[in-house]
Amino acid sequence: MEKFKYGPLIWNCFTEDDESGNYYWNGSPPVGYDDDGIPIDSDGLQCLPIDSPVHPSWRGGKEKLEYNEFLGFEIPSIKTTKSWFDDNFLIISEDQCKKYIIKWIRKNQYGTPGFWDMVKDTTSLKEMMDKVWPQEEHK
Repeated sequence: MEKFKYGPLIWNCFTEDDESGNYYWNGSPPVGYDDDGIPIDSDGLQCLPIDSPVHPSWRGGKEKLEYNEFLGFEIPSIKTTKSWFDDNFLIISEDQCKKYIIKWIRKNQYGTPGFWDMVKDTTSLKEMMDKVWPQEEHK
C-alpha cells in the first residue's frame, strides 16, 4: 500500500499493518492528494489538521501567540509549535520549529514593518532566525 507523504510527515493509518511512517492518523485513510499536495480521504477531506505547523494554512492558534519585541507583533511560540510535534510523537529541533514560525510570518505578516526588518540585509534563514530570536533571550 502506498505511503502518503507531506513535508516531513509519512502517514500510518489504523487500517495498515506497515508502520514505517512517522505520523499516526486515526481518521479515514488517505486515498489521494489535494491541490496543495495534502493527503485527502475518500470524501475529499484533508488528512492533516489545520492546527499542524506543517499545514500551509496553519494560523498558530491565537491563544498560543506571543509578542515578539523585534518584530512588533505576536507570533506562534517555539514551545507551542514544538508541542504539536511532541503530541504526535515526532522529534523536532528548536531550529526546525523556528523555520515553521518564519514560514508563518511570511504568510501572515508579509509587508508589515516587522517582516521587512526581519528580511532586511539577510541572506539566509539562519540570519532571520537570529534577528527574531536573539541568543541573549535563550541564556
